[in-house]
Amino acid sequence: MFDLRKIEAFCKVCEQRSFSKAGEALFLSQPTVSAHIQALEREFEVRLLDRMGRTVLPTPAGMVLYRYAKQAFARLETAKAEISALAMEVTGDLRIGSSTIPAHHVLPEILTGFTELYPKVHPSLTVASSAAITRMVLEGELMAGIVGTTISADPDLISSPVLESDIVIIAPVTMDNLPFIEQPAEPGSLPKISFSTACSLHWILREGSSTTRRAFEEALRLAGYDMRLLHPRLVVDSSHAAVQYVRAGLGVSATARLAVQKALNRGEIRAFTIAGVHAVRQFSCVINARRMQFPAATVFQEYLLTNTAHLRPQPDTDY
Repeated sequence: MFDLRKIEAFCKVCEQRSFSKAGEALFLSQPTVSAHIQALEREFEVRLLDRMGRTVLPTPAGMVLYRYAKQAFARLETAKAEISALAMEVTGDLRIGSSTIPAHHVLPEILTGFTELYPKVHPSLTVASSAAITRMVLEGELMAGIVGTTISADPDLISSPVLESDIVIIAPVTMDNLPFIEQPAEPGSLPKISFSTACSLHWILREGSSTTRRAFEEALRLAGYDMRLLHPRLVVDSSHAAVQYVRAGLGVSATARLAVQKALNRGEIRAFTIAGVHAVRQFSCVINARRMQFPAATVFQEYLLTNTAHLRPQPDTDY
């Protein structure tokens, strides 16, 4: 690795044709400048300057070094200018990540609005599991991530709640003979079935590592029920796949309401809940506290939190 101070001293000698004048320009003593040049010549194993009395001229090798050194310093100045712009202006690349549900059902509108406001920002999105996104944030690969669960206890990980979604049971529209024990009393609420009725249905379950499945299983446990009593007909690895098989009539599934609200509005599937069971999915924005947050990343986080506020429960929400 070259010492930039020595390279700078060499360039200045080439320009000033003098060790003493180069030292004055750099506020260095002449012996220090001479020592820098000698160190470079030892490193390159070639003479870089011809000492011709009071005049100093670069050798052919010195001319090559001077030419490339000036190009390198020019690029460094460009980098400095771009970094200064990044520090003052909302611009540049924005590398973010998200788990599946927010990536498919929240971020399309968020990123559309954000890029309209800040057209100089160029987002790139990685979609993966919450665990993978969290790891990439901690390793510095991503500036921010939207995840369904924070499994890392790393003190550098800062997590801010973004949104919350009920987990509902979805069923084919052809399943119209369910023995509901409670019909919705308010707009937006869903009919309820008993757990014994749920045990008689065919289930399309998420894989064991799914955060949705774990949240649903925990809600059943808190209500005094055992998820192992549900009869799985199929196990899938995404909420999108679960919806497709439910729509086809294979069975029922538990998924975040956020992921199926549009399908419910279109009448493609129906939804209900199990009496006494309240399951939710919570999503958070995670960042690495040790990583410098340029304006593009900071403003995106603020925009995300502002524009998902209506999806978060209010402090006085009664569950």
